[in-house]
Formats: sequence, C-alpha cells, structure tokens
Amino acid sequence: MRMKEILLYRGCTTPVRLSEYESSTKIVLKELGVDAIDLVNANCCGAQFVESLYPRAHAALGGRILALAEQEEKDILAICGACSGSLKHIKHLLDSDESIRKEVNGLLAHEGLKYTGKVEVKHLLQIFNEDIGYRALEKAIVRPYQEVRMAAHYGCHVTRPFEIVKVDDPENPTIIDRIIQLTGATAVQYTSKTQCCGGPLLAMDEELATKIGAGKINNVIRAGAHGIVTACAFCQIQLTQTQLGSESTVINRIPIITLPQFLGYAMGLDYNDLGLYLNPISARHTVFRTAGEVA
Repeated sequence: MRMKEILLYRGCTTPVRLSEYESSTKIVLKELGVDAIDLVNANCCGAQFVESLYPRAHAALGGRILALAEQEEKDILAICGACSGSLKHIKHLLDSDESIRKEVNGLLAHEGLKYTGKVEVKHLLQIFNEDIGYRALEKAIVRPYQEVRMAAHYGCHVTRPFEIVKVDDPENPTIIDRIIQLTGATAVQYTSKTQCCGGPLLAMDEELATKIGAGKINNVIRAGAHGIVTACAFCQIQLTQTQLGSESTVINRIPIITLPQFLGYAMGLDYNDLGLYLNPISARHTVFRTAGEVA
C-alpha cells in the first residue's frame, strides 16, 4: 500500500524546545502509513503575538505557509495547537475574504507564490481520527499498558472554535481519551479538563499562568492519574515547567507525555527512539514500567 504523504509544519517552538515531539510524531506516523515530510523554508505562523498586534501581518505569514504547501501539492500537518489554530484561522479568512486574499497574494507574488485554497490544514488528532482511524490504531498495539491511568489535555487552540478548526468537540473532546483506552490504559476524567494550561498568559502574567497550570495538574493528581497526555507543544512545555519552578504549588510532580510518545511505546517502538529520555519529568517507572510492576 502506498504511504500517504503530508507536509509537517514544525513551527518555532517544537524544533527548538521539544524535538522529541517532532521525532516521535514522524516515527509513529510512518509505522501507521503516513510519511510526514518537513515543509521547508517555512516561516513563523505569527500565532498569538503577531495575531494580536497586526492581523494583516498574521494573514501574510499564514498565507505564505499555505502557499508553500500548495507548491508541493500536499496538505499541512501542524503538531502545535497554536500553529494549527493559527493556520486554520488564516485559511478560513483567506477563503472567505477576497480583499484580504488579494492583498496577501500581492505580497506573495514577490516570491512567485500564490494562495488559492487547495490545501487543508490538519492537527495531529485529525490524522489519527480521520486518516488512520481507531481500528488501525488498535491493530498496531503490541505492548498494551497495564494498570496505567492517564489524563488527556487537549488545549484551547486545538479544539476552539469548532466551526473553524473542526477537530473535536470543544466541550467534550474524546480523541485523546479514545487513543488512551486503545493502548490498554485507563482514560481518567478530572475537573478542568477542557480549561487552558495557562501558557498564553506567560508573556503577560507568569504568576497567573503558573497558577492556572498548577491547578489543572493538581486536579489530575487528585483524580489518580499517573501522567498527562498532550497534543500541543506549547501545552506540553507549560504543564512541565509549571511543576519545576521553586514557586510551584503542585501536590506532586507528574509526567507530561506527548500523544505520539505514549502511543508509540504501546506500538512497541523503542523508548529512546521516541525521545522519552528527554522528558524532564520521567515516567520510566510509573507509565513505562515493565508488565507486572505496580506504580
């Protein structure tokens, strides 16, 4: 069967601060029949900061990324929730507003680029749910977890607003939970599941951002989870660093694990190949313990 190809938009944060998310995504998807090819010469998508200050510049940044993908005639996979949300918003804007599309294309013409709307932007959760499917994921599990309890964190930009991003129900998301269950682990429900990790506030109010993140983590711990599974680079970093500072108010440290790392281990992929040794809060003896061990 021919492998499906998709362009991986890595964004700014992932390759610099979370290379294990990128590498584990590539290796897991390849095992499942999807080849994630780097989108070369791409720029920052402008999520949040440029978006807030200069919407036209944000549209141009996103439009250029989309136009680069059109040149390759392949859809885009964005593994950061902020990047995914940003690119989906820009696509929606350019597809619905002819005047802005003309303005952006006027700028892109200097590079011989043009946006016409032929490519789609997908988040990793959509690839698992729509392109691969739960049946194929279940068949790929060869090392199921035993007596492991995990909490899903979806993030804000991955699921909201649904009419634009079209990934999962923002009030009751289920994709990560279903994948957790397919691996043999238990998907733990907890208070504040759909709330923000606090990350977007870091540049303005670090104390409040940390408080929000710590509150979510404490709720997860009280629910009896062994770890948190994420599908956003920014959320992964925020929920980790919230626990490491000297002012942290979390009850106890709990590992934060990206979805492809968690899924990949259950698929039999190597611990080191998945970059799990790079995770600041180790889950070696709680989540990834050998069969028969009890946390």
